[in-house]
Amino acid sequence: MNSLVQRPNTTVIGTVRGDAESFDTSKLVLAKGSLVIIKTLSSTSETDATTLITSLELSHNITYIDIIIANAGIAASFDSALKTLISELRVDFEVNTLGPIKLFQAAYPLLQKSQRGPKFIYISSSTGSIELKLEYPILAYGVSKAAANFFVRTLHFEHEDLVAVALHPGWVKTGNGQAFADAVGVAEPPMSIEASVDGVLKQVDAATRETTSGKFVSYDGKIFPW
Repeated sequence: MNSLVQRPNTTVIGTVRGDAESFDTSKLVLAKGSLVIIKTLSSTSETDATTLITSLELSHNITYIDIIIANAGIAASFDSALKTLISELRVDFEVNTLGPIKLFQAAYPLLQKSQRGPKFIYISSSTGSIELKLEYPILAYGVSKAAANFFVRTLHFEHEDLVAVALHPGWVKTGNGQAFADAVGVAEPPMSIEASVDGVLKQVDAATRETTSGKFVSYDGKIFPW
């Protein structure tokens, strides 16, 4: 969010799982003409996405959305196919797969009104590639990401006006990234949040229907196999 609000004349809509009112925006440095709006959005809620869009329209006079970056994610376990619990699969699928679908369905009317060409960017993971060999056991997360990748690929073909990209952000020093590192005996993830954000935003800015829409792309521009 820090990088986005420093772009002039940009409205950034950020979402949090908890109370949006408690989110501190005072340390954000906004460029001229830019605005930040914080709203609550839980990926497990059946109504939050619709409520969010309605609130943006009625309370903030938002009439269109140019870009959605769907980056909410969870990893309930780091286990093999034999040991992963069905309940853990459900948790990951609810957040990592169904969450982005609900968000897209609710927000599509506003995406359609974009004058710049709408983009739906799903923050995926290399673990969602069916072809790549995984070095570590991570069934629930991988299955949920692979399913969401299929969704992104489908969007590309069903909506000719939309840029839809599945984007791998790297193995990043986040809560989930560190939890995975701990589970597999690695001291820490190799990539900083700042480096990941820089790479991700470069890919988001460069994405077009002709270049990376309908593809599985890494933060560094590498194309991953599905």
